[in-house]
Amino acid sequence: MIIHNIYIINNDGLCPLSIRISSIDADPELVAGIFTASQKLWEEITGEAPKYISFQDMNAYIKPFSTGEKDWYLILITEAEKPELVEKIEDCILKVVGEKGELFEKFYAEPKDIDMIVGDLIIDKLAQTPCPHVSKRLLKHVCECDGEPVENLNCNLVSVAMCKTKIRDYQKKNPSS
Repeated sequence: MIIHNIYIINNDGLCPLSIRISSIDADPELVAGIFTASQKLWEEITGEAPKYISFQDMNAYIKPFSTGEKDWYLILITEAEKPELVEKIEDCILKVVGEKGELFEKFYAEPKDIDMIVGDLIIDKLAQTPCPHVSKRLLKHVCECDGEPVENLNCNLVSVAMCKTKIRDYQKKNPSS
């Protein structure tokens, strides 16, 4: 899985947290406005909000959550995903958010505290999650994408963005992976 961006957006379309992990650079306020509007539109039309939006080889996973009094959306922009991995990443992020819930509850319009404090904690937490393409073979860790040995400590969900071409090629050869 390649995580490109992580956003946390409130129901009013404000984005107090935006993390860019890969090369996609998007204006967080524009992303927040588009997602908030699409959520409300589809909920009005169909009666339920979408859980993901696909475009080309990428997906935007949308997970509503609450910090108590306030409701939020976690949005992951990813490619080459596995559903169980998406859930693992969401859990990882929401655990950090839960620990810093008071910052979200106090949020009105100034995102600096949340972005700086919580953003760094999320990156640290994701860096502790091993890359899903690394498997342990007898006495060594090997990257399934190219069969090469890897340093497990350096191969995690944050650093995997550096392997995106290798992962894309692997996914094209093995679409069910």
